[in-house]
Amino acid sequence: MLQPKMKVNKKLLPIKGHFFLFNAGTAPLVPYLSTYARQLGFTSATVGLIYTVLPIFGLFAKPLFGVIADRFKIQKSLFLLFQIVIIVSFSAIYFIPENVTKASVDLDCGNGASTLRSCYQDAGLIDQCQVTSLGKENSTSVCKMNCDMDSPDMWQTVCEHWHIPSYCYRSVNSIKYKANISHIMEANKCVHFNTSVVTLDGYEYSPKCRNGSGYVDLNEPCTANCENNNLSLLINTSKVNMTCDNNQMLDFRFCSYDSNKLSNVMNRSDPLGNCEMTCAIDTPLVIMEVCETWNAGTANTCKAKNVNALPSNLTFDATILLYKTISEHRCVYIEIDHIQLKDGSIHYPYCGPKADHDPILHEFHSFCTIECDNDAVNDVFRAATESHINVTQYNKQFWMFFLMMIISWIGQAVVVTFADTICFNLLGTKISLYGKQRLWGSVGWGLVSLLTGSLIDLFSEGTNKDYTIAFILMFIFMLGDLIVSCFLQVDSTKMSINILADVGSLLNSLPTFVFILWTISVGLCTGLIWQFLFWLIEDVAGETCDGSDYVKTLQGLVSAIQMFGGEMPFMFISGYLLKKIGHINSMTLVLFALGIRFLLYSLLTNAWWILPIELFQGITFGMFYPTMTSYANVLSPPGTETTVQGLVGAVFEGVGSSLGSFIGGVLYENYGGWNTFRWFGYGALIACFLHAIVQYLMRDKHEQMGMAREMTNIVRYGQGSDGDAVYILADMDDDQNNERFK
Repeated sequence: MLQPKMKVNKKLLPIKGHFFLFNAGTAPLVPYLSTYARQLGFTSATVGLIYTVLPIFGLFAKPLFGVIADRFKIQKSLFLLFQIVIIVSFSAIYFIPENVTKASVDLDCGNGASTLRSCYQDAGLIDQCQVTSLGKENSTSVCKMNCDMDSPDMWQTVCEHWHIPSYCYRSVNSIKYKANISHIMEANKCVHFNTSVVTLDGYEYSPKCRNGSGYVDLNEPCTANCENNNLSLLINTSKVNMTCDNNQMLDFRFCSYDSNKLSNVMNRSDPLGNCEMTCAIDTPLVIMEVCETWNAGTANTCKAKNVNALPSNLTFDATILLYKTISEHRCVYIEIDHIQLKDGSIHYPYCGPKADHDPILHEFHSFCTIECDNDAVNDVFRAATESHINVTQYNKQFWMFFLMMIISWIGQAVVVTFADTICFNLLGTKISLYGKQRLWGSVGWGLVSLLTGSLIDLFSEGTNKDYTIAFILMFIFMLGDLIVSCFLQVDSTKMSINILADVGSLLNSLPTFVFILWTISVGLCTGLIWQFLFWLIEDVAGETCDGSDYVKTLQGLVSAIQMFGGEMPFMFISGYLLKKIGHINSMTLVLFALGIRFLLYSLLTNAWWILPIELFQGITFGMFYPTMTSYANVLSPPGTETTVQGLVGAVFEGVGSSLGSFIGGVLYENYGGWNTFRWFGYGALIACFLHAIVQYLMRDKHEQMGMAREMTNIVRYGQGSDGDAVYILADMDDDQNNERFK
């Protein structure tokens, strides 16, 4: 029977599980936190500032807790504690409210159509793709609106044209006017007075009216005081009813009359004259109908109530027609179909021509706050509103977000550093197998980041994304990581008698100094990638109208390719590559790959072309991280492993990544993403060239110290009796031992 060539080392299973679950737990949030901050309302400069300060806390946290762990041998306790800290701080970020400006629009009431008008500070700020997309939707949206009503003219428009009489008119108990009686006739056992001209509040109007079930019935009782004596005797004390004749003109009718008196009126040829009419009004709808059909908006009777007796705003639900969305100059217009008041009544907010005798056309322009049930519409209105205001970035939301980010960053910094140290301790002399353990983190990161991006797009509408699923996935995987980490076997290393002295002597070495400069250079570039690569993706995707539909899925694919196409293969073969080319050449290669990667970013015009570029992640991180950590591990004097790992990690993030975030944020805000990545690419290539030159000049020193490339792959510096001594790590070859770690 054939013996299996591979055996499972159960001692390493928990650390593999930690790498997988920890990265799976941070993948739903960490790559998206900068874009989440953008959605919270923070600018690129603010995000850059946040990520500039965060690594500084890591700069102190890593060596501080490294020293504490080495001194008191409590690595595992701190390791578990800070995993809990990460869970709590990340969860708290979810409950930070968005710094969202309440959207506002202008309601323009026109003849036959009313529109919502939302104007930007500059026409270039309008998202034309979004406007075009809305214009193609054959549907409606309902918007809750609250409009300022600060003048009687506006209420008069509401009364006359919107047909909302409950807010209208100084008096609704009666109406007084003078009617010129032009004709009198008897029909259906009733007497009818016809009039063609009425005088209301000193203005003459044509008393038109409307018949039919869809209109208000004017059948209201009136008292008449007529100039013609015979007509007065005929009416006497009877009430006449205001009605509408078949010609849709005002008519008065009364049925209790004396026939002889009627004959006296009808047989005379003198003018019938005017009658002072006082008509009772039992509903505001009647006076609304009178004022509208007579076109008597200039009359005092038809004016709105005293402004002090009216509310200062009008609240309603407006149904808007999305397919009537257009942009013109620097404004976006969407037409209103109808509105619905709180009582359920439906009205059409149109504004007709000016009233008779009114020299001024009273245009209706009201300022309204608005919230619609369509995210894209809200985005358009909110963006226009925000373009006119300049609010401070440093509000309550900022400080809450900043505090939770600091706490979570410290937690991640400590957990990552301790995990590397624990992993190296478990591997013992087989440190070349570190990459094969660490690649499980890439598996977790790649799978979950891809899943997260797709789910965020699935559960989101419009450009504003719903990150709820990301926080749920974070909690599940981080809780699993906490459980698995409890089974880690942590062996305490030999403690250095004087940790600070040993570390200090290490820093006096010229190769170590060059190594730190290289770490800072890579950190600068990595900080830009971590904080602003997803911003660049959003900006490139925004060049096409369907970009917001897939951007989170694309970002998830980017993370997946970074892991599966980049980090995983290189993590797996990192030990072999380091053995073949050495750490020095690997460092130079990383800088060269970063330069090429950034220059390719600067040429992007289609967001999907970013996917093949992400294969560079294999060199720029998949090779970089094992190179940095393994080099730092063998540099460490015995008993200072956690301290040195923390120090190197702090230099990478606290100095390099911090500066990269700050410089990148400033450049991004002022010059855009394309230029920022181009300039960083030039910088990386210059750093690559300088690193190669310096290492070439140091070659003689390396050879004098026994560091020829053919002799060694990893150099370890320690404190010897005669100063710096060089130790050759000769056990890099996996084939020394027939048992392979799986």
